[in-house]
Amino acid sequence: MLQSFPGKFMDPWVLECARKADVILLPDQRKPITIPRNYTAASFEPEQRVAYFREDIGVNLHHWHWHLVYPIDANDRSIVDKDRRGELFYYMHQQIIARYNTERYCNNLSHVVPYDLKSPIVEGYFPKMNSKDASRVWPQRFANTTVYDLDRPDVQVRIELADMFLFRERIEQAIENMEVILPGGGTMSLKGDKGIDVLGNLIEASALSPNKGYYGDYHNGGNLFISYSHDPENRYLYIIFVQCTKLSNDTLMQ
Repeated sequence: MLQSFPGKFMDPWVLECARKADVILLPDQRKPITIPRNYTAASFEPEQRVAYFREDIGVNLHHWHWHLVYPIDANDRSIVDKDRRGELFYYMHQQIIARYNTERYCNNLSHVVPYDLKSPIVEGYFPKMNSKDASRVWPQRFANTTVYDLDRPDVQVRIELADMFLFRERIEQAIENMEVILPGGGTMSLKGDKGIDVLGNLIEASALSPNKGYYGDYHNGGNLFISYSHDPENRYLYIIFVQCTKLSNDTLMQ
């Protein structure tokens, strides 16, 4: 994936240097390309102390690859319905956060603070990456950005914050009661070895969620709120993925 989509993992300046180096045929004329360690924020920004982990190519590749192996939906249900999928969803994210907290402690930073969607996002982030296909840079998030209801018909996303709070409350109730409510009114126990598997698929939520209509899509919905916090209503028409329709009616997503 790094070879196929290098622009998703590193600064475009690095890629430009690589293209220039590639046209030099003589080995003795080639020079190593240095990828700067701190190119998203200044060294006096405290959170930059752990940028080496957050922006590590291997960590990001692992996260992307995991979701390719364990997709949330597919025409063939067996592709989604893999053994212990929900449990592994929880385990993968828990392990990354545990390691991230360790790196933070080693750099005199506090542990990760849970985000509740009600408070402003304290940290800003300026990725400094772009999409060659769409000819646009990935948008930045300013410090203390507040999330609002999402209404993005351009990408078929419409979620209200009130729904997210309701879904969270229902998930917490299911954990407290150790059972989830099924669409028909029955219940499914979260006790035993399969409980974490059911809960992981419910929180994400994958096609294996026992009741997506009631418990919602909390994990992925939260990602969307943060991702579109720069323009929740598409007021400024800023979208990276551009849909191009050819005369043959074949549609390409770039």
